[in-house]
Amino acid sequence: MADRPSSLVALRLATAVDVADVIAAARSAGDLDRTSPVGTAGSAALVHWGGRPGPAAVRAVVDEDGADLLRTELDVGGDGLVAGVARQAGLLVALARHVPGGVLGVRDLSARVERDLAWLDRAAAGGTRRPDAVATVVAAAGGRRPGWVRTQGAARFGVPDLELYGLVAGAEDAAVAALGGVHDALLAGGMAAPLALPDGTAVRLVPVLEAWSRLPLDWPGIGRAGEVRGPGLDGPRATLSVLHRARLGRHRLDLAGVTARLGPVSPR
Repeated sequence: MADRPSSLVALRLATAVDVADVIAAARSAGDLDRTSPVGTAGSAALVHWGGRPGPAAVRAVVDEDGADLLRTELDVGGDGLVAGVARQAGLLVALARHVPGGVLGVRDLSARVERDLAWLDRAAAGGTRRPDAVATVVAAAGGRRPGWVRTQGAARFGVPDLELYGLVAGAEDAAVAALGGVHDALLAGGMAAPLALPDGTAVRLVPVLEAWSRLPLDWPGIGRAGEVRGPGLDGPRATLSVLHRARLGRHRLDLAGVTARLGPVSPR
């Protein structure tokens, strides 16, 4: 998949910091291999750590809610989910040791979720699983409004984030399970991996812009081609179609076939 986004994960700070000071302390302690400043002095740096090639950018930023963050930006796609998250978490652990005033938590800006410091230690040790890095958001069906389930954070690993639209009430859990299974296959086998619903029905990926033209525009999650979407929805994204036998070299688009196979599920 082209144009893989960088993974953005940040330390949430008790107070604003000078990046240059934190980097200098980490370098002096041997937690970083080498560094170089970027932009305005004290605001950002490129760092190498762990004896590995490939730098990360470290920036001091203020998030939309006013939180002071020390944000790390790097390409984790070539490492895979577990190793990629562990590499970034290891950098965050190294930086956290030298943050004056302390660290309040971790903000995964790619998945748009908050994590605690126990998550950071577990991730740095290689204990990450898909839900630790790919968040699932559920907008449940209600009244005449259908449900919408989507994921956030997968695109940094070289696969698209996923969405399912038009869910009937009670189908949200089944949709979450279906998207989770497809993500597991993509993360393990890449874009060429065979994909299926939990019942074994083969499916394929369809870019959301292609799918929108076949769906009601008033459904949650649907927009017109070229529309700027909300935060976290601007990266590579796809929905699912049942994979029927190709005719004349083309596959029929069957989005309704996916949701029909989900159906409502009994509460656990």
